Amino acid sequence: MVAPSTPSLLRRLLPYVVFLTAFSVVMMVLFMAMDIRAPRRHQAFNLTDLDFRNVAQDDPQFINYIRAVHLHMPSSSSGSNILVTDPPPQTKYVAKLFQFKKGGIFVEAGAYRHNRSSDTEWLERKLDWHGLLIQPDPKDYLILRSYNRPKAHCIHACLSPTPYPKEVTFREVVDGPVRTHEHVFTRVKCFPLFSLLLAINATTFNYLSLDAEGAEIQVLKTIPIDRVQVDVIGVAWNEENKDSKASEELLDLMTTRKYSLVHKFRHMYLFTAANIIT
Repeated sequence: MVAPSTPSLLRRLLPYVVFLTAFSVVMMVLFMAMDIRAPRRHQAFNLTDLDFRNVAQDDPQFINYIRAVHLHMPSSSSGSNILVTDPPPQTKYVAKLFQFKKGGIFVEAGAYRHNRSSDTEWLERKLDWHGLLIQPDPKDYLILRSYNRPKAHCIHACLSPTPYPKEVTFREVVDGPVRTHEHVFTRVKCFPLFSLLLAINATTFNYLSLDAEGAEIQVLKTIPIDRVQVDVIGVAWNEENKDSKASEELLDLMTTRKYSLVHKFRHMYLFTAANIIT
């Protein structure tokens, strides 16, 4: 048998070559079209650490990223249903300031820290308040999630001391044998408080309970006073561990922002906006 000539073979293979070439071109055009039509989605949900070192705290794509990736919506489907029947003194004071108002809005940073109770749980369960719970410690965040807080968003994050997001290494101490401790290191995102407020659409709200593990003044400075309105602010503050200059700086900052100190608790200073509550 005589083998087919090369030109004859090429003619037989040509339709297949043309089909594969056309198919490849069509698929490439489709992928390019999809990439052009949805650039925001791609950029919003594939942020790297380098991407958001210098991103503005009110950047819309950044806010969408927080909502989609980090923010947990309120849910009543799991967790315990433990009611704080005896709320902390500062919570009672806040409730009285608002004359036991129903349906208020809160933001609490440091909820359930080191097995302490939450400043806002009683407000949520008894007065139907809703809001946001922020907790950077992985263990404490698991405790937070174990509670049934059906009206509270929650997020595992720390508060950035600057108007920009960052990422830090969080060191956990794991109990071990006597006189020894093991450490677990976790990377935790730190978001500006204003970014989190935008993520839950609550730049005007009633009560901020702020425990930022020593960075309270820096966090407060990141809040744009012309875009955020808070009626009452509780700042975690232990006078035994703070020097007088730091206390003066806090009081001066709050005075500059037109807040008045209304009460000192053991671990908290409570401020009210002078033009809202008297």
